[in-house]
Parts: sequence; C-alpha cells; structure tokens
Amino acid sequence: MPRGAAPRLTIRVKVLLVALALAVIPLVGYGYVREIEKVLQAAHEQSVVATARAAAAALHDRPALLARRAEAGASEPPARAGSAEIELVIKGLRRAGSRIWVIDQDRNLLALEGSLRGEPEPAQPPEGLWGRFEAAVLRPFYALLLERPREDFDDALPESALSAGRAVDAALAGAPSTRWRQTPDRRAVVLAAAHPIWNGTEVAGAVVAEATTNSVLTLRNRVLEQLLTVTLATFVVGAGTLLLFASHLSARIRRLRDDAESAIDAQGRVRRPLRAVADGDEIGDLSRSFATLLDRLREYTDYLERIADRLSHELRTPIAVVSSSLDNLKSQPLPDTSRVYIERAEDGVRRLETILTRITEATRLERMLADAEREPFDLGRVVSGCVAGYAGAFPQARFALRLPERRVSMVGAPDLVAQMLDKLVANAIDFSVPGEPIEIAVDAAPGGATLAVSNIGPALPAAMRDRLFESMVSMRAGGAQGDEPHLGLGLFIVRLIAQFHGGRASARDRADGRGVVFEVFLPAGAA
Repeated sequence: MPRGAAPRLTIRVKVLLVALALAVIPLVGYGYVREIEKVLQAAHEQSVVATARAAAAALHDRPALLARRAEAGASEPPARAGSAEIELVIKGLRRAGSRIWVIDQDRNLLALEGSLRGEPEPAQPPEGLWGRFEAAVLRPFYALLLERPREDFDDALPESALSAGRAVDAALAGAPSTRWRQTPDRRAVVLAAAHPIWNGTEVAGAVVAEATTNSVLTLRNRVLEQLLTVTLATFVVGAGTLLLFASHLSARIRRLRDDAESAIDAQGRVRRPLRAVADGDEIGDLSRSFATLLDRLREYTDYLERIADRLSHELRTPIAVVSSSLDNLKSQPLPDTSRVYIERAEDGVRRLETILTRITEATRLERMLADAEREPFDLGRVVSGCVAGYAGAFPQARFALRLPERRVSMVGAPDLVAQMLDKLVANAIDFSVPGEPIEIAVDAAPGGATLAVSNIGPALPAAMRDRLFESMVSMRAGGAQGDEPHLGLGLFIVRLIAQFHGGRASARDRADGRGVVFEVFLPAGAA
C-alpha cells in the first residue's frame, strides 16, 4: 500500500463482512424459539390442568372414599395417610416428572403420588468425529449461552402449599386455578393446577397436579442447540465458500495487475504484450481491455520512437538545399547588409542540424545498446583517461579527480561509460560557477562502484528531482549558456547507459548546500 494512503479493505475482507450477515439467522431463530417456548408453556399448563381435572373427575361423588380417609387420618401416620384406592386413581393419571396430591376440605393431605424430579437421560458416548467435536467444543459453548434445567432441586411439598396456597384456596372454594411457584431452594419453577372434588353440590376436597418447566426448557434448549449448530455449519460452509471465491477473484485481479505492471517499464515503454484471458466474466473483459490498451500504447510508443528518424531523414534534404543555396549566395557579389542576413541563415541551419543530431542520438544509442559487446575493464582507468582529455576540450574549466587505490573491475562497455561521463561533465560545466573545480570521484561500494560528478552552482529544483533523467527534460533557461540548443537528452542518455550496466543514476544536493552531485552506481561484474 502506498505510504500515506488510507487503509483499504480487500475483497476477501469485504466478503467476510458480507458473510457476517448470516449471524442474523441465530437472532431471528432465537426469537422464533422464544415464541415456540411460550406456546409450549401454554400447552404444558393445559396438560397439567387436564391432569388435575381428570383426577378430580375420578374422585367426584365418592363421599365414602373421602370419609374413610378422614376417619383414618387421626390414627394413621402421614406417610400412610392416603388410601390405596385414591393412590391407585391418581397413580394412573400421573406422568413422569409430575406429582399429584389430594386434600380434603380441612386441608388434610389424603394422598400423594409421584415426584417432580425427572429421570436423567443416560449419557451416551460421542460417536464419530462430529460427535466428539460436538461434545468437546459445542456443548461447553452452549452451556455458557443456555440455561440448563436442574434435577437436583428440593421437591418436598411445602407447608405453605397446603395452608396458604392461592390455587388450593380457589379449588376448595369451587373454582379451578393454577399457580406458578419456585421450589424451596429456587432451583426450579413448578406449575400447580388445583381442581375441586365435588360431592353433589358441595366441595369435598381438591386435587392438585404439579410439574416443573424442565421439560419445556429441555426441549427449548435442544431446539436452540440444533438451530445454532445448523447456523454455525451454514456460516462456516458459506463463509468458507465465499472466502475461496473471493480468494480466486483476488488472485485473478492480482495476476492481472502484475501482468499489467510488468508489461510496462519505468519509462512507460511496453516491454511485452499483455496476455488476455478467455474468461467470460467482468475480469476477463477487463483483461482483454487492458491487452487492447497496451497494444495501442505500444503502437503509439513505436510511432513516437520512429518519428525522430523520420524527421531527421525528411528534414536533412531541405536543410542541405538551404545550406547549398546559402553557399552559392555567398559566392555572389552582394551588399554588406545582405551578407549579415546570410550569416544569420547559416547559423540557423547549423542549429537545425544540431537539433536533428541530438534528437536521433538517443534512438541510435538505444539500438547500439542492444548490440553492444561487454568486456572486462577498469573503471578508474576509463575515468582517468576521460578526465585527461577534458583539460583540452574545456580549457575554461578545472577538474579534481579522486580514484580508489585499488583496481575497480567492471564488465560492460567502456566506450559507453566514457560517453556517460561526457554527458555528466557537460551538464556540470553548464551549471557550475566559473572558476570553481568540478569534482569527479570513483569510489568502491558494496556490490559495485559509484561514479560521482559534483559541481558548485544552483541547487536542484524540488519539482524536478524525480524527472531529471527523463527524456526531453531540461533545467536550462532559454538562451542561457550561449546559443547552442539543449533538448534535455544528456541525463536521459546517462540513465540508459546506467541501466544497460544494471546500475542506476541519481541526483542530490551537495552536503554543504552549494551545488549538486550526480551519482551513478554500477554493479561489479555487470553482465
């Protein structure tokens, strides 16, 4: 990611965020299960009420049974207080996890049958890989989310249920009633349904049927566990599928990006055509569009590279005609005022010839680089030989040369290195302060050597630092440093030669801030 750019979300992250929408399913499912729980609670209540009603109907209009119980109540212990007949009646109506008891009008307990505690389900060992995963991971996780019903509660019949229970009071008054209460240890919720026992038109007693809500809670938990398991499996499968699909898309997009970036070099030239894929989706369309775009860019770049040769070929003939015509005019007797114009025309023709020569120089150099032969050479020796020749070529300039004590062995084209140094020195002379020396240095560096040319003069413009080595870029003002035209190709040629040797060219301000340093790194043994 570029420095300073805002963090971005990849396709895979976005797809995962979309997949989180599946997390809504458990919430919706939980609400649905809660509604089902209410329905089950109502059905459970109706079932307990129906049990109490059925037991009361079985004891209706049987005064002798209740009377025998009342007579025996004074002499028999409480555990044996209920008659066998009453117990037989209520035992046939009792369900597992429920309790039925019968009282008379004086709130004496006539019979008690059953227990509120349900029979625990036998633990079964997990079967298969999924069973072990569910037992080791899912069930402990569900235990944290869901309230598990407990069967270790106190199911003793509280005295308050006989003496002050609202449901019992209503039943002895002749009205069926229900009541929710907690066990004495508050570990379970009990539903009690009381129904009057009629003896003619009088209430002889009441039947109370009780059951906990554990069965409803167990069923609710089982449904929620199944819902969460299915949702988790759906989320894992769905998110995994989406992630794989997003990874496939990301890989295709990255491959297209890498192909597009590698097809164009740092100078904007198309190095190789982009391979278009035959996929019929949008990425395939984008790939084919990129391939077409690069083909057109390559054709246009080739056209721009050939236009210099075409211009040179087309313009040299008329320039030659103009030059020969001027020579013929000079041989004719002309007034002195006319000869001034002829000299100006000759100077213009020479400038045109210089421009054409320099326009085609970079193109010829690129072709020459493709066929250049490489050979071992000593960089210090090549540089010292060039500097010795600069003294005669530039008598107005002073040069200071620094070479390493040891030989700097390179592999490349020494003539091209000399041409590169010529361009750097010519650039330094144009921008140096008269009388100040131009420093040329060769230094050993890790993996190669550096060739630096430094001059005292103006600093580098901040806006031009990254463009100095591009084609047709010049910092010279119009008409400065004489009338010789400058097209901004010197440093471009420096970069081409440095890249040919596997190196790089750079420019920076001097440490003292009084000028600039142009430096070229050349790797040792460049091939």
